[in-house]
Amino acid sequence: MPHFALLTPSARVFLPLLMALTLFFPACASNKAGLKSPELPARHWLEEAPGVPVENKTKLEAAVPNLYDAGKTFGFEDCVFLTIQQSPLLVNSAVNLEIKRVALTDAVWKYLPEPRMTLQVSNNLTQLNMDSKDTPGDYGRTKLRVGFYAAFPNPVATYFEHQVQKIMVNLAISTHRKAIGEAIYKIAQAYLKLQAQRNIVAAQKELLPVGKELISYWQQVESVEGRQGVSLNLATQHQRELELTVEKTTMEEIMQRTQLKILAGVEPQQRLNVDTGSADGILAGFDGHGLKWEERWPATEDDLLLRAQVKLGDYNIMVAWAQYIPDMSIQINNSPPAGQYQPVSGQEDTFLHLTFDFPLLDWGRRYRGVQTARMQKAQAFHEMARKRTDYSNTWLQAEQRVALAETQLKLAKTRFGTAELQYKEARISFNEGTEQLPVVAERQEAMTNARIAYIEAELEYKLANLEWMYVANLLQERFLGLPAKEFM
Repeated sequence: MPHFALLTPSARVFLPLLMALTLFFPACASNKAGLKSPELPARHWLEEAPGVPVENKTKLEAAVPNLYDAGKTFGFEDCVFLTIQQSPLLVNSAVNLEIKRVALTDAVWKYLPEPRMTLQVSNNLTQLNMDSKDTPGDYGRTKLRVGFYAAFPNPVATYFEHQVQKIMVNLAISTHRKAIGEAIYKIAQAYLKLQAQRNIVAAQKELLPVGKELISYWQQVESVEGRQGVSLNLATQHQRELELTVEKTTMEEIMQRTQLKILAGVEPQQRLNVDTGSADGILAGFDGHGLKWEERWPATEDDLLLRAQVKLGDYNIMVAWAQYIPDMSIQINNSPPAGQYQPVSGQEDTFLHLTFDFPLLDWGRRYRGVQTARMQKAQAFHEMARKRTDYSNTWLQAEQRVALAETQLKLAKTRFGTAELQYKEARISFNEGTEQLPVVAERQEAMTNARIAYIEAELEYKLANLEWMYVANLLQERFLGLPAKEFM
């Protein structure tokens, strides 16, 4: 049975500790292995909700409790704060933010050297010198050597890696804010569509009594004439079409409400009372014609993200240059340096070793690292120029879409006015006895369809302005404020 002949005092101290750690870590590993899914804190983006102004914190915290209030009706603003708290659309960016924060903490601790301990167990396999006269008495026994060493961090590389991680955290915050902005935009679209669908359903329902009245009319006509024609069947069939149209639009409204629930992270069975009237305030005060894209571009998250990428490129270049600094480590052990020997039967000495390690020939590896970092910075710079051009094009397209939607809205309004006049004319003629009910019903249906077309054109106009508002970052600013001017 082997025994430790040369167990140094330090080894006697650390050996029990090593055994304890050996027993502890497998236990931890077995507990973790039993987990069925990763642990994520509930609403892990709530505590610090990056970018949400202080004045909105109260509304943010009240959103979830209000969800379980049966009498609570969620307006557009309420739904936005509810979404910020619990939407599944924000999970990815929120978790990535937490990962970057952990990486930043890790970068701070890299300023300090990492002390390490080595345990070396040695023994003879052959014992060829057992009978030699110079062989010490402990020859062939198992020996345990304990050593310590610490690799000192590269001070230049560590500093710039720390700066890189700071920027990465800020990039994650800005990316999370951008994800929140996209969610706000989708919620605003949903509210505008729900409002339009509600108005369309109300208009379609107005035709149902007219259809019933027309059926009664043809029933009386056929009863008086004593014959059965196709007019009654056509009127009955048309009435069925009107009912199915109302049912279709109602189902579309229900589906839109379900989509809103998905956006807000609300369970399908959970009640979410929506105040569609609050959609009137979404575009309040917005006039894209008074804005310039050159002035709005610096206020976007994209501009901040791209400028940060360029700054990140500068730091990465310095990290690459820092690779030319030699590695340094310090060791404490029982191994004598070259030229120094310990007596055969004497006590072991402890030695301090300071080591500098650097390649004599790296075949251009470090140089290529610097050049790669430089090219990545140039790439980030050109990407910023390209994105700026894309933003100006997107701005122009949004402006043109608003202009087109405005023209279509005027056209729809004119057609609705014409249809309304034609209906009034037919109604007057009917009251005077010079026009039949089917003509009045036809004119009324044409007027209603023109009004529905006007509602749809108005929705398209609002959606076009909403897109322009979103591109200008004004929709997001209402809830998140302006992005940071610069990453430090």
